[in-house]
Amino acid sequence: MQSSNRGLSISPIREYVNVTAGKVERKSLTVANITDKPVTVTLSVEQFSVADYTYDYIFTAPKEDWVKLESTQLELGPGKSRSVQYAVAVPKDATPGGHYFTLFASTSLDSGDTVSNVRAATVLYATVEGKLRRTSEILKESFPPVSFGGDMTFTMDVKNTGNTHFFTYASGQLHGWTAKPQGEEVTHLLLPGAPRLIGATIQAPILPGIYTATYGFRTDDGQTISRSKHVLYVPPWSLAIPLGITWIGVLLKKRSKAKQI
Repeated sequence: MQSSNRGLSISPIREYVNVTAGKVERKSLTVANITDKPVTVTLSVEQFSVADYTYDYIFTAPKEDWVKLESTQLELGPGKSRSVQYAVAVPKDATPGGHYFTLFASTSLDSGDTVSNVRAATVLYATVEGKLRRTSEILKESFPPVSFGGDMTFTMDVKNTGNTHFFTYASGQLHGWTAKPQGEEVTHLLLPGAPRLIGATIQAPILPGIYTATYGFRTDDGQTISRSKHVLYVPPWSLAIPLGITWIGVLLKKRSKAKQI
């Protein structure tokens, strides 16, 4: 999903807000017309979820009518923008955890030959305070037992088994002779109930050998999940060493036989 599309933009792209049941949280967004013609912009609200693994957005009509827009229609001149207030009104009996909304700005753009409908969006991650569970389950994992050169990649299918979203930071490294330091962390957002493929790259060591790989992820609330496995690192150039030794041995053996004759 993009924050701008063919002349219409909205900001911020995403908003994270903590809310209390029975209270109202007020926020704002900005819609801009970046065309050379006036436009009429319609604002609307939908809820969203994500598809398993791909995390493609799935939009539905709101089951929780919490987000109240100050205006649902704007008239914007060329190059003009406007800030729009909205309220997140949470009922007293709201369930603690994550509730997810999308605020859309839509318009029609007339290019002379065609009229196209476009929209841009702000994604709203609302967390109702209370008993929050940030837990996860590893459904499947993959790490190569043998690597023939280059950096190594591990993957994990991780399911958020809690009731709110959280970030994971995946990383790994090798331990042993000529192993390199840990590489950069890779960040992934996990939504409740939706499995996601996460992973990161581990830097290859300098020399061949058997190494211990430690890999996994940490969460933004301090939990760490890790795995440990042995891996054989055999870069292509190292295969030439035993072949070279064998070839030299054959030559020496032939020379020895020649001298005996």
